Parts: sequence; C-alpha cells; structure tokens
Amino acid sequence: MPNKTVEGPQSVKTVLPRSAELHDVSRQLASLALAQVEQEGHLGVRQREQLRRALATAGEALGWAGRVAAIEDAVAEISKDVMTMARSGAKAMARDLAGELAAKKTEISQIRKAAASVNKLAQNKKTTYPTEITYSFTVRDATGDLVTKTETLPMNDAEEALSAVTTIEKNPTGRAKLKDLMIADLKQKQKQVEVMTNTLSDFLEYSHDLMRDVLHNLQ
Repeated sequence: MPNKTVEGPQSVKTVLPRSAELHDVSRQLASLALAQVEQEGHLGVRQREQLRRALATAGEALGWAGRVAAIEDAVAEISKDVMTMARSGAKAMARDLAGELAAKKTEISQIRKAAASVNKLAQNKKTTYPTEITYSFTVRDATGDLVTKTETLPMNDAEEALSAVTTIEKNPTGRAKLKDLMIADLKQKQKQVEVMTNTLSDFLEYSHDLMRDVLHNLQ
C-alpha cells in the first residue's frame, strides 16, 4: 500500500490567493496599519483587540503553532507571514481607492446621463412602467464624513419619471462641491496609504507583543 503524503502547514503565499478568510485578515491588517499612521504610531484598546483577533485567525489558518515550535525566534518567523498579508491588504486598499477616485471624477457626468435617460423615458409613450433608475452622488453622513450615496427612484408613470428627473438634477452646485471635496479626501487617503505601505515594518514591530500572545495561546 502506498504511503500517504502528510501535508504540513502551507505558506501564506500558497494559502492567501484562495482563502477569503485570509483576504479579510489582510485588509484588516492594512486598515489597522493605516490607523496607526493616522494616530501617530498608536492604536486604541479596541483596535489592538481587533489586531490580536486578526493575528489569531491568521495563526489558526496558517498553522503557526506547528511551524514555529522548533524556531528560536518565533516572532521573526511569523512576522514574514504578517508582512505578506499586510502588503496584500495595502495593495487591495490602493486599488479600491483608485477605483473610487476614478468613479468620483465622472460622478457629475453620470448624474447628467441618468437625468437625460429618465427624461427620454418620460417623453416616450412606449415606455413600460413600472421602472426605476439608480444613480449615485456625494453626501455627508451622520458623522459629517463624505460618502457616496446610491439612490433608486421608482417610476410608475410618465409624471413620476419627470419628477425623478427633477430629483436627480437638484442642487447641482452643492453636489459638485461635495464631489470635489471627496476627491480631495480620496487623494489625501492615497498619500496616507502610500506612507502606510512604506512603513509596514514599523507596524510589524508594534505588533510583536500581540504576536507573542497569539503564539502562546496557539501552543
């Protein structure tokens, strides 16, 4: 009978591309690294607990307990995994920001296209109702942060379609101003992500005590 091959713990580079769980951990690590940059090198109590849990999840998925048992400097060994995941998360964050910025730059033109499309529907006697239109624009949320709001307007007849056009086209100056402010915010966030990406070694050093705790609990 052929011997069974016993697989040992797999490397993060092998597991990460096909693990939704580790993708989430990577993004969380990058988010916390960014927070540390924004907070002048520190994390709050809740953020440190989030970091500990993210490290614990990674440790379970990557089998850190088995891999580092015979390694004198265990923290240095698993730091390689944490760096790989944090870099992956940083790249994902940068891609998201680039996509959001590209969409934001065309937001006003997309609003105008939406209004023109609905107006055309309202004028066309062959339009079949009910129908709806979805469009996005920049607003401030309850905390005052700039966010993209997506709104869907239902239309049951031509009159409601014309009303939808008015709604879509309202306050163009205010919307353009908020859009410009959000573009500025996104560009600033890109700069912060770049700084974070270039200083991930500082984030890892900051995380060493939590890595030791995680390793101790995994043993």
